[in-house]
Amino acid sequence: MRFAQITDCHITEPGGLVADRVDPTDGLRRAVDRLAELGSEIDVVLATGDLTNDGRPGEYDVLERLLAPIPQRIVVVPGNHDDRGELRRRFDLPVAADDDPIDHVVDLGDCRLVCLDTTVPGRNDGRVTIDQLTWLDTQIAERIDVPAIVVQHHPPFASGIESMDQYGLDGADIEADIVSRHRHVAGIVGGHYHRPIARAVGGTVAFACPSTAVQLHARLGDGPTTYADDPPAFALHELTGGSLTSHVVQLRETTSWVPSWAM
Repeated sequence: MRFAQITDCHITEPGGLVADRVDPTDGLRRAVDRLAELGSEIDVVLATGDLTNDGRPGEYDVLERLLAPIPQRIVVVPGNHDDRGELRRRFDLPVAADDDPIDHVVDLGDCRLVCLDTTVPGRNDGRVTIDQLTWLDTQIAERIDVPAIVVQHHPPFASGIESMDQYGLDGADIEADIVSRHRHVAGIVGGHYHRPIARAVGGTVAFACPSTAVQLHARLGDGPTTYADDPPAFALHELTGGSLTSHVVQLRETTSWVPSWAM
């Protein structure tokens, strides 16, 4: 199976900028154009949070218009800039109270997506509760006949960029322990860090996807959060033989583009 992943789109209302200089709609439009080109080559698009910048209804109106041309199914988890109620109203998500976590499972025949809501309303850091982790354990264990992929916004690891790691994930160590009990977990995919980062977690690979809007400098250690001139990007994942292979697609302005597997 093949998945595309978009994350940290930070869509604003018309005229709004991210990092005081980037129109976030530009990168998402480029990503949507590529996904439309791929068509049936991609089974599902994972949208891993911070889809809007402030969680306002007007921002979700813009987001919906931008995502409308995507032909593939979109599977959503919230980020710390999102509003759970708005996400529930706009996407195919479990019905519940607006303030309830959006934890859900998507079975795709040859794969199970276990989608974990790591957000804490009103905060930039993330948290997974014991109840959520018990649910995660149960959902992974329920189907051992197919690979599982855990989908979340805050990755369960530290990036080494201290200004971002202060907004990391509380409960990451327990999540890693749970994942380690299940050999059929093919990977964990998230966003949040605005950079492509991979790290071993719980006997599998956890991957942080870069942003369709703006990327962070890899300023390891202490220092301010600064933005790079890297282009917007998204990820392509291929699940084969129970293993997940991940690629970063940079969205530079080009005249043509063909995925490597079509060559």
